Formats: sequence, structure tokens, C-alpha cells
Amino acid sequence: MSFLASLATCEINKYAPVVPENEDSPAEDSPAVEAVVENKDNPVADGHDTAAENKEDNPSIEDKGNPVRDPAEVREPDYPVVHLSVPDVSASVSASVSASTKQVVLLPADDTHPGFAGAFDVSLAVEALSWDKTGEVVLDFETTSLTPWVETEAPGASTRIGGKTVKQLQKSGASFSSKSRARILTISVPSVNYRAAFDLDRLSDDDKIALAEALTGKIWVGHNLGFDYSWMLSLSPHCRPDRIVDTMLLTTACRPTALLEMQDAVIRHLLIADTGRKHIEDMHNYLRERAARKKDEKDEGAMPLKALSLWLLDEKLDKRYQSPHNWMLDRLTSEHLDYCLGDVDSPRTIARRLLGLPDDADIQQVLAAIDHSQGGEAYKTFESALHVLVRMQHKGIYWSHEAADALDADLAKESNDLAEKLKAIAPILADPVEIPQKPTKKNPNPAPQILIPLDALQDPSQGLSAPLKAAIAEAIYSETGRRVPESEDGQPVLDAKTLAFEYPDSKVVSAFSDLRSTAKTRSMIDKYAAHARLSADSRLHPLTGISTVTGRTSSQEPALQQVPRDPRFRAIFAAPPGHKILATDFSSIELRIAAALGVRAWRELQAIVALASGSKSPDDLRARVQHRNIQWLFRTYPELLTFLQSGNPDEPIPESLQDAQMPERGAPVEEWGRHIAAELAKWVYKIRVISGGDEARLSFRSAYEHGIDPHLLTAVAMQSRAGNIDLGGKSPVEYMRSLSSNEQKELKSKFKSARQAAKAVNFGALYGQQPAGLHRYGVTGYGLTWTVEDAVAAHQSWFELYPEIGLWHWLLKYAHKVKAHIFSPRNFEEPLRPEDGGKFYAWYTLSGRKTVSPVVTEAANFEDQGTGAEIALRAIVMLPQDVQDMLVNFIHDELVFEVPEHRVDEVRDIVERTMIAAADSLLMKYGIPTEVESAVGDCWIH
Repeated sequence: MSFLASLATCEINKYAPVVPENEDSPAEDSPAVEAVVENKDNPVADGHDTAAENKEDNPSIEDKGNPVRDPAEVREPDYPVVHLSVPDVSASVSASVSASTKQVVLLPADDTHPGFAGAFDVSLAVEALSWDKTGEVVLDFETTSLTPWVETEAPGASTRIGGKTVKQLQKSGASFSSKSRARILTISVPSVNYRAAFDLDRLSDDDKIALAEALTGKIWVGHNLGFDYSWMLSLSPHCRPDRIVDTMLLTTACRPTALLEMQDAVIRHLLIADTGRKHIEDMHNYLRERAARKKDEKDEGAMPLKALSLWLLDEKLDKRYQSPHNWMLDRLTSEHLDYCLGDVDSPRTIARRLLGLPDDADIQQVLAAIDHSQGGEAYKTFESALHVLVRMQHKGIYWSHEAADALDADLAKESNDLAEKLKAIAPILADPVEIPQKPTKKNPNPAPQILIPLDALQDPSQGLSAPLKAAIAEAIYSETGRRVPESEDGQPVLDAKTLAFEYPDSKVVSAFSDLRSTAKTRSMIDKYAAHARLSADSRLHPLTGISTVTGRTSSQEPALQQVPRDPRFRAIFAAPPGHKILATDFSSIELRIAAALGVRAWRELQAIVALASGSKSPDDLRARVQHRNIQWLFRTYPELLTFLQSGNPDEPIPESLQDAQMPERGAPVEEWGRHIAAELAKWVYKIRVISGGDEARLSFRSAYEHGIDPHLLTAVAMQSRAGNIDLGGKSPVEYMRSLSSNEQKELKSKFKSARQAAKAVNFGALYGQQPAGLHRYGVTGYGLTWTVEDAVAAHQSWFELYPEIGLWHWLLKYAHKVKAHIFSPRNFEEPLRPEDGGKFYAWYTLSGRKTVSPVVTEAANFEDQGTGAEIALRAIVMLPQDVQDMLVNFIHDELVFEVPEHRVDEVRDIVERTMIAAADSLLMKYGIPTEVESAVGDCWIH
């Protein structure tokens, strides 16, 4: 079972959980396995659609740095899947260049100085790369912008460049060029002890191509290499590595507990014993910052290099040269050189420690550890997808300036009409507002600035300033008599969801939201058009990367995954002459994955029960840890095990477990135990009633196997519960199966509004949302005008229909609970020890990649959306090369292609078959089929 077991520092289990020899070691009365927080190998957790734009967690050119090394002991939470020991950081790492401020020295602008490498050194680099027999090369780019297709500005006179200002450097003869370009390429070839930082401004195009081609076929090591790969293609479009060892993707796929292990290190240092770390407070601050940002983000960003350095190397990154403007100088300084060379090999060490390998492990051991790790399959999908995504960026998607101008003109007219409507409802917004200005020496009594709120709301270039927010809040108060909720800093909260929920009947809110939405759309047009004008071919070239903890992609410069679904906006993305736009997406993929997760939960419970009954089948091995977590229930309530062992669908729930209500906070453990046991019995009973214990008859699986619309199915169940439809004694699935396709279409039309409500319930209840949250979600996300009581009834109806999802949630919460030292998810200043309720929830995506989160709903979300990310990325990897080259945009579960007209039918067939095959590779083993939907046109019409 173990991989590289001969290594004294590492023991990694491939697939099955680690099962201690003594199965009775946990405390007999403990409902969960106590986790000894030590190192192991696993993957991390994510949320929804929009990617974090914050540069600390959303990888960009600023996620590079120069750490200063200090030895430290690295510890992490015990995890019931993999155990390993990270080597002492002092064992094989020498001290790097000191981060202390030095005298800034401008390097001479010629090709002979011993600083940055130039044209003279290219042949030596090529020779060094040819000498290398391992294939391992560490590389890193420093650039003047995020992508080659953005407009940059030269730094101002007071801007800091390392330890000096621009004005000070200009006095020394320096000048600046804001041209968007790759400035420095730093490479390290460890096997021949070669390192060099090339000043690309001093190289010819031929020299750059020679460097890029010498790197082709090598194993690239670095952090956020999708960024570096993209810039490498700007040197030579044919450059391609053999393998990619990316510490950002490695953390996402193979070490999901990274964030929790950092928390453990901080808590142990603060509460248990001084661990000798030099930068423990910096790590604590990073965790605080990340937790604060997460409140406003749907999807957590992947682990940045600065966090990995703090955790695994006990090093704090030198951030003085991270910003793009630092690389606009015509002559760089010796400090720039120190920054580039000082720690170019850090990702190499971090990669090995993430995998529990010695720092001096050779690259083949690293690749073998990745391939055999629990997240290895997902990692190889991510790795292969990078090749496609960076080439997609370089191709870009065409932008029609004519269509954009026409839409902007239409929106300007709509904006004027909406402004007049809002003025009639709230005339106060047309009144001028005086904004006091700050006095200066030259103007001690400045005239106030005059703001007309209505004009500002129409201006696509303006945001919501504090005075404008105050004016809008006052208008809402004048109409409703209720104050607008305020944020922690005292500002009115005016986001669309909050206003929709708080003021569902407000005319001011409705008109304001429409006007603001129009302004935002016009602002997006302006931003996209500006990007397209910088491209010689009028295309947008966003940097699309796998930069969230779930593995879902995000895009930057511009954010092309947030394009409005308004057909008028999508029409701007036109096909060039002789081509068509093909857009294909997975049909209800989140719900299909949930159906598979429900089947998997039912199978796991059968394995747990078989193990508890004395079975020693190999199939039970993966259930052993889960069995140990809940065996106390079987000991305390033997009637529960007897009930679970019975396959009789008519077997009633044991009387002792009936009507066990949710205990009050602080209730005795016995009451909680009875409630937990009763919940499990309830889900099993409901599953048996619906399916007779046959997984093929589980509602979700059965719906998809028979081509039933899941939203309509949910609507029928809700309407039946409300007495609005007679199912004739049939279950909702049986009723839908009895209808012809025409009858189903008629029903869909009849229950149009009910089906819309069903969408909110399907996607809300799926991850464990409770009725109050479901009510808010329905109002803000789907415009429902329902009550909390309606949401309660819908919630109950949904779990009556899909009890396998209730079982999935139960197993996640109780059988997959791991105790650990973590900070409270609700109050990040509160450290929780295992005995005080510190816990997280761990399972897998359907590929076997570990998922962890301290919040149950997030853990469920991660399993589903993490699987979805893997399926979509598998699809683009599986496409033939010529079809990959047609890809122009990738949005989670939708692929957009620019296809020659004469190949449309052929390519559509290839894309659809490939996407279905990618999904089938993970879903069909649970009996869940996949469908995709395509749209072809002269523009993006999906």
C-alpha cells in the first residue's frame, strides 16, 4: 500500500486511508477519530463562480518573491489518509541573500558585466541545459504587466523601486519604459549548478527563441507556472515543457490540508509550545487576512507562494520588487539581481516538502510521488490543461467594436430612461450634493465638489462613492421608512442581493438596481474594448488559470468568465469571416455530480455496515476510518446497526430512534447521540421507501437515467406536497416516467414559475443550505416572492425526494469528521483544540482528490464543484490537438470555439463526444449519464 516506503522521512498511502494496527485506539466514547496533527499528503477546498481578484490569493505576477531562510520545525494536522514527516528545514537549505537594505547600484548597460545575463550568456545557458540529464529546470519571469496585451503606465516620481524612489534613480541616469513585456527570465539548472537571470531587453529575438527552445522538453519547476508558461510563448510560440511541477497546483491537488496545517502550526506555537519559528506572526497575519477576504468571495484562491514559504520554509518573502513597475527601468540594480537569484530554487524545495520527500530527492522521485499521490490523477489533469489554456490565451477571442458601440449606444438610451424613472420615484437624487474638499496650503478654503447622484449613477466610469451611497440610502429610507443595513465601517450596504432581500417591494431599489446594472454593463464594454484595442487582431487575451482551491479556473485582464448572459452582449463576441462560434456546455452538471455523490454515499454506508457486521472484504478497507468514526453509535444504539443490516424496505425505524428532535445547545451527549443515530435511521428509511435499497432507483440517478428534467421533477414534488397536483399514488419519479414527452413539455409550461423556484431549491439544498438561507437565496438569486414557511416546506419536500443527498450530508458531517487544531470558521481569532470542537470535514472528489473544509456546506460544495472542475479540464485535455487550437474561451462548464465554417458539424460532434466521455469517466461508474448542449452562430449565442 505505501509508496517510497524505504524513505525514512516519508510514508504515503496511495489510495486507501491509513488504518492503525490497533483499531480500538480511539476513546470508546469519542464520536470522531482524534487527529494527531502531523504531516501528510492531501488536496484543499473552493466555492462558486467568480474567482478572487485579490493578488495575494489569485495568482498573478505579484505572487513571486524572495524569502529569507530560517530553520524551523514544520508540523501539520494528522489526517486519516496519509502520514508523512517533512524534513527539518535546516537540513539541506543554505541561507539566501540577506533582505537588509543595501546601497542601490545601477548595473552597467552592456553585455560584459557579471550581473544580469545578456546575449553573451545565451550560448552558455543552452550548453548548461544540454549538459543536464535530469530534465529539471526551475524558472521564473519578472514582467512589466500581467499579460502582453494590457496597457501599463510608467511609475510616478515618488514610486518606490526597492529601496529608492523613481526620482532618486533618475538622478543616477535611469529611465523607464512602460512597454508591456517580459523583462527577466531567471533559470536554475540544479544538476549542473547553473543559475542565471537574463535581462530580456538586452537579447535579440533570436536569442530569446534559443533560450525558449532550449527549455522545450524539460521539466519545469515553479509556482503558478501558467503565468510563466504564457510569457514563455511570447518568446517562442512552439515552446512546450515535458512535465510541469507547479507548487500552486501541487498544493491544490495533493495537499488540501495546507491551510489547516498552517492553522495548526500557529495554534501549537501560541497555545502549546514555542516551535522556534521566526515568522509565526507573519503566518498568523496571513491567515487572518485570508479569512477576512473570504467573507466577500465565493471562491477561495489557491495557495500563494508567500504562504507556502512561511509554512514550509519559515521564510518571509521580500516583496519590494514584486510590482510590475519595478521592472520598467532601463538599467536594473544589483538589488534586482539579488531578488531574482536569491531564491529561485524555493519552489524546488517546496515541491519536495509538499510531497514529504527529502530536499535532495531527484526529479523522478518527485514525479513518481505526484503520480502515486491521492490527488495525482487530478494533478495530471491540471498539468495537461495548462498547455491548452495558455495557448487559448494567445489565440484570444474576437471582439467586434461595431457591435460593442451599437450596444453601448442602446444602453446609454436605456440609462437615460431609467434615470428619468428613478427621478420620478426619488426626486431627491436629482438634487446637487456638496462634498467638502480637503484644504491645502495653496487653497485653504476650497470650494465644495458638486455631486448630482443621478448623473453619477449613469456614468459607467464612476463607482459608488461614500457621498453617493449616502444619497441612495437616504432615498430608500424616504420611501420605505427603513434604514439601509451598514457594513462594519459604517457604510450603507447597497449590493444587489442585500437590497433585493431587504426591500423586495421597493420601487427605488428596483429602479436603482436596473440603472446600476446598465452602468456596470457599459463599464464592462469600455474595459473589454480597451483591451481589444491593444491587440493587433482586435482580440481579448485574458490570463485563464487554475487558481482556486477547487481547481476551477479564473480569468484576469480581462475577467472573461463574468460575461453577462444578455444575448446583445454575447453578440459582441463575433466570429471572423469564414468561421462560426461553437459554444458547448454540460447540462446540469452540478446536479449530475450530486446524483453520483448520493450513490457513492449509499455504497459507502453499505461498506460501513458490512464492516461493522464482521465482513473482511477488501472493498471495506476504504470504509474503515469512517466506520471507526461512527462505531460508537453502533455500540450505544445496537438497534441502529440491526436496522441498517436489514434490507427490508418495510422495516420501521426502531421505536427508540423515532421523533428524536434536535437538542438544545449544551444538551447532554446522550441526547445528541440519539439525535445523530435517529437522523441516520431516517435517511436510510426514506431511501428504502423510495428505492427498496436499489441504488438504480435512487431519485437523482433514476431521473437522469430516464431523461427527466430535474428542475421539473423537483417542481412536481413541491406542487404535490402543496396539493396542486395529483400523482395518483406514484412517486414523483414514477409519475414523470409515466408521462409522454409532449405531456412533460405541457407540464413544464404549466409549472414554469414552480420550476424556477425548484432551481433555487435544487442548488440551495444541494450543499446543505437550511430553510432560512434557502429563503434568502431564492429571493436574491431567483427573484422568488416566497415566505420562510414556503422555504421550509420546499426544503422538506426536496429531502423527501432526494434522501440520498441527506445521507451524503450525514456521512460528511459525522463519518468524515476529523478533529484538529484549527481556528473557528466563525471567529478567526478563536483557536479551537480538538477537545474544544476543532474539526474539519474530509472526503474526495469523484477522481479521488481529497477535499477538506471546516464548514460542512463548503466541504459538500468542494466535492461537487471540484469534481466538475476536473471533468471540464479533462474534456479540453482529451480533445484532438487541432480542436484544442480552436478553443477561445473556457468558463467552468462551457467551452467556446472558433471553428471554420466547413468543419462546424464535424467539430461539434467531436466536442460533444469528448465532453461526454470526460464526464462518463467519473460519473458512469455511479450510473449517471451526461448530456451536453451546443449552440452555433455568427457570434457567441449560448
